[in-house]
This record gives sequence, C-alpha cells and structure tokens, in this order.
Amino acid sequence: MTSAKQSFRLIILLFSFLLVQGFNAKALHASENHYPVIIAEVENLNDFALFATSGWDGNWYVGYNHAWITRLPKAPEGSYAKAFLGAKLGRAKNVIRRQLERVRNHLERLKNLPEEKREASAKQLKYESFKEISKKIKELEKKLSSPHSGKIYIGIDSSPQWDKKHSFFLVSEKDIPLEGDPEEALEEVGEARWFWVEIPLGLVSFDKENYVAIWSPDENLNSAQVSPILASAWGGKKANTWLDQESKGKPPSSLSRSVTIFEPALAIKLVPPNEKKVSVEILNIADGEEIKEKRVVTASVSGGDIVRAWLEISGDKSTKQAKKWVRTGRIAFGAPYSITLDPGKLEEGIHYLRVGAEDFWSNVGYSRSIKIAVKE
Repeated sequence: MTSAKQSFRLIILLFSFLLVQGFNAKALHASENHYPVIIAEVENLNDFALFATSGWDGNWYVGYNHAWITRLPKAPEGSYAKAFLGAKLGRAKNVIRRQLERVRNHLERLKNLPEEKREASAKQLKYESFKEISKKIKELEKKLSSPHSGKIYIGIDSSPQWDKKHSFFLVSEKDIPLEGDPEEALEEVGEARWFWVEIPLGLVSFDKENYVAIWSPDENLNSAQVSPILASAWGGKKANTWLDQESKGKPPSSLSRSVTIFEPALAIKLVPPNEKKVSVEILNIADGEEIKEKRVVTASVSGGDIVRAWLEISGDKSTKQAKKWVRTGRIAFGAPYSITLDPGKLEEGIHYLRVGAEDFWSNVGYSRSIKIAVKE
C-alpha cells in the first residue's frame, strides 16, 4: 500500500514538473522576437528579380494608366506590433527632372554668347529661338511642382476597392534607382529595391483575403519608357493578379484583365513586438566644420538586418534643435554607409546634418545632429 502511494506521488510530481516546463516553454516562445512575417505571392522576396533591374521590362510599369492589383491570402494569427505595405521598384527614368537639368545647362551655355551666335546655337539644339529655352524651363518646372509629380501610391483592402483611408504614399520616383542610359552617364543607376510604408495594423485582414494595389496619380508616367518598373517573379496559371489600364491616376476599380505566369512584387510585412535597436554614429565630420566642396559622410551603423542608411540635412535655425529634415544624396543599401554631401545643392550658411538607418524590422535610428557651415 505504501509503495502504491509513493508511486502515485511520484507520478503527480512528474506530471506537475512537465506541466510547469510546458508553461515555461510557452512563455519563452511568446516572448521571443520572431522574424517579421511576409505575405506575398512568392515566399522569398529575393525571387522577385524580373523586369525591374535590367533586360526586358515586360511593360510592367507603374503609372497613371497602369495600376496593378494582387490578391494575397489572409494574414496568419500572431502577436504583431506594426504592419507595412511594400513594393519592389526600379528603372525610374526621372524624365522631367533630367529634361529640366539639360535645358538649364543649355541656357547657361548660351546666355553670354553674342545674340546672332546665341540664336544659331539654340536652333542647333532644336529650339525655335533662344527665348524658347526659358519657356521650356518654366513648362518643366510647372510639371515638377505638381502635387502628384513622380508619386507612387499603394493600397490594401479585404475587397478590391481602395478609398483614401486604405491608400498610402509609398515612394517618389526620384528615390527609385534609375535605369541606365546607353548614351548618358547617370549617377543614380542601381538594382531594383523594396520600399515600405507603415499602415494601421487594423487594415490587414486576418479572416479574409487581402487585395493590394499600386498606382500613380502622375499623368506624365504613362508608358514603360518614362515610368518606374514593378519587379516580378515567376508564378503559375492561377489568376491572382490584375492590371487596370483605365484608372486614370486613381486607385484601380476593375479586375477585368487578369495576369498569369508572373507575380508582382507587392507584399505585406507584419512586425512582431521587439526590442531591437539601430545605433548610428557619424565618423568623419566634426561639429562646426566648414564644407566648401563635396564631402563623403561615413557612418558606423550597429544593429541586425540593416537594410539602408541615408543622409538628412536641416536648415532650420529657428531653434537650437533642428526640426525640418530633408534627405539628400543617395541611399546606401549596404556597407559602407557612406553618402556624398554636395554643398552646391545647399544654400550658403549654417545647416545641420544627421545619418539615419533602418533595419528589416523597420526600426529606425539616427546619429546625433552635427552643425556645419556651407561655404561657396
């Protein structure tokens, strides 16, 4: 009898031990920082390698009359802190900006020539007269000043309709890597990149499918020759993607034209709670330093899964702490985190600069701001 009681007690103790360990394992599992969850038509984001870097573009441009829609599955249950929509884009043309720069250069070259030679040179450059150059500059500046110029929007909903609440500015064309030109040396050429924008977590559906769309309200982005290209990956024959060619700068409203074989690089990113941090330190610019010519600003970035770093400038002198920051220079998508500062694009005087960096979890860190004096 005593032996039976002891055996029973041992069984109870063993069961209690296993139960406690089970709860501890669950608690540990719940507290772990899991990797962000990606919802896309292709599991591996790196497989979206078609069209948007080089070679055949497939006419997969994002534009005023070219809106793309994809139907993604419902989001998996889990603990999430943030949600993002993303698209992989490349081969921007920046046609208007490049035309404006070219015409301004023509004006500078010709304005000090004798009148007769100036008119002859203008005609050689395909202008009717020298005065037409100034008119062309104003025309291009007006196009660039449009509130829609070069903008790309992205949207999400559990049905194929996207109102203002479900639509978000994703990226400007000027921030997308340029397509190379066989006849012109361009500085900002590069491979296609992912761009993300944070959205309210409540807009992501966990019980229905998610429709994600991308479009542009800029009427100048109207062909593959002048518009950025959306990346793609090999897919199947099931129709989960549509192209709306009649949206006219608004969110798409038609699923009449289905697309198969290729899958668009449109995705949802769900980020779980985490305590990851991104630390940034500028290494080679001293506080109060004078900048008279181009300088390379190099930063040390600490953290995991760093995806990009960038340089920001502020000319805000209203307070000791600069507030209005504007990105300048190219984005560094990998080490070394070095960005060239061009003082020729800044007004002479006091400015503040800082470097920002972001990890794949969309945590952002900044260096301390440094005061510089821009001199001509």
